This record gives sequence, structure tokens and C-alpha cells, in this order.
Amino acid sequence: MNIRLTSLLHSCILTAFVFVLSPLSAGANTTPSENSLDPGHDCLIEPFLITDVGSPTQGIVSRLLLDRGALVKRGQAIVELEASMERAAAKQAAARTEMLGEVLTRHADLELAKQDSKRFSDLHARGLAPEQQRDEAVAREKVANAALTQALDNQTLAMLELNRTQIALEQRTIKSPVDGVVINPLVFPGELVYDNPIMTVAQLDPLRVEVVLPARLFGTIKAGNAGHITPEIENDLPLAAIVDVVDPLLDSRSGSFGVRLLLPNADMSVPAGQKCRVRFVPNDDELTVPATNPQQGNDQPPHTLGAAVPSHAESSD
Repeated sequence: MNIRLTSLLHSCILTAFVFVLSPLSAGANTTPSENSLDPGHDCLIEPFLITDVGSPTQGIVSRLLLDRGALVKRGQAIVELEASMERAAAKQAAARTEMLGEVLTRHADLELAKQDSKRFSDLHARGLAPEQQRDEAVAREKVANAALTQALDNQTLAMLELNRTQIALEQRTIKSPVDGVVINPLVFPGELVYDNPIMTVAQLDPLRVEVVLPARLFGTIKAGNAGHITPEIENDLPLAAIVDVVDPLLDSRSGSFGVRLLLPNADMSVPAGQKCRVRFVPNDDELTVPATNPQQGNDQPPHTLGAAVPSHAESSD
């Protein structure tokens, strides 16, 4: 009986050793690269910016040029205000700049005054004209010259007035400040625009990817690092993104810090507002991210950080 208990005890001890050593041996076979893989973090894909476009001047809305969901380019007209007065003022100013009658008249007066001044100066030199007549002729020449200068100054002021009226007319057409998509028109024809926004526009290229990381990762992520974004929708392949901003301070209440990545979206294929997962790429990995300047559009050559983004299957091999 004692022999049977001893044998059973030995079997239990051996089985326990096998269970204990199995994870250790599995961990020993794990390569450093597998241990270093980022398991990923929850993130949110958002528009780069959402702006409520305003008007630099007040007026009555004449026409909406774009509706909800329409793609818009930077500088494209989106709303027109009633501009009949501004249009008439611009035409009047343009006509005034073409009126050269005053300038031509002052030129003729100056030429005549110069001839009189020369004639009386010659007569006075020969003793045929009194000094008073010569002085009056010289004074008339100076007055004519000043009148011509004033006429030219008026012409310059007319050009400046034309420029002002043209700017005032252009301000009656509201233009989009960014490339993006119209989210919602906020005014309609016939409404008064004073200091209220007229249309909401979202810039969708690039997209912002916001992620909150635990404090233990602070200092490991830097601006310029690469990341793989797996969107909630159409997540077959990860998307290439690059770290743009890393918060320099920790949130003491949550023990976390924020990171923002830029995700190129030139073809508008990635919808904003969806959840995602981000996996940060080690510094020695390579990544290609098209260089996108949010203020200058997308007509720029790619900024090469390395090779194309590997798929999940390739990352796990």
C-alpha cells in the first residue's frame, strides 16, 4: 500500500515539473523580435481638422454652390452673397481709372505755361518785357506743374479705389480654406450672414490618428516614428502612418499621454470617425509614408522611411 502511494506521489511530482518547465522552454524558444512586437493600441481616426467657415463681411446669402457631402478644393467658391452694390462700385472705379481727361488737360496747361515763361524770360532779357510779367509767367508754370502732379495723384487714388472695390466684391464670394468635404451647410439663400458660420468643412487628407498610451511607454515613441494603422472598416492590410505629435506631459489622473499620427488619405478611401488599432514600428524597421503637407495639398513626392508596410501575416512570421 505504501509502495502504491509512493508511486502515485512520484507521478504527480513529475507531472507538475512538466507543466512548470513547458512555458519556460517555450519562452526560451521565443525570438527577441517576437517579444519586441507591439501588441497594438486602440486609436481613433479623425479628420485633420473641421472648420466652420465664416464670412469676412455681412450680407444676404444669394446662392449655395456646394451641398452636404460634396468634395471641395482649397480656394473653391462655396457660397455667394448678394453683391449688386459691390459690383456696381467696382465698375464705377474701373471707369474712373480710364478717365484721362484731367491728366491730358494739365499736361497741355503745363506746356503752355512753359512756353509763356520762356517767352517772357527772353523778352525781359532783351528789355522788352517788365520783370513783373516774367515773374507771373514763371509762377504760372509752377502752378501748372503742381496741377499736373495733383491729376496724376488722383489717377493713383483711382487705381487704389479700384483695387479696394474689387477686394470688396471678391469677399462676397466665400471660398473654402482647405481641401476636404462639406459636412453641413449652415445657412441658406435669403438668410443674413453677420458673424455666424456659413458652412462646416472637414479636411480628410491627411487624417489624424489619436491614440492614448500608458505612462510606461513614455519616451519610447518619438515624432517621426512609423506606425501601422488597422482601421475598423476594411482592415485587410495595415496602413502606413507617421507620428506627428507626442504629448510632452503625462496626464496624472489617468497615467497616460497622447500621441497623434498622420495618415495619408489622398484618394479619400479611409473614412474618418472610425476606431482602429495602431502598432508602432521599431526604429530599425522601414516604412514608406507619402509626404503630405496639410496646407499645400498632396502634389509632393513620397517621403521614404523604408520599405512598404508588411501585412499582419508577414509580421508574425
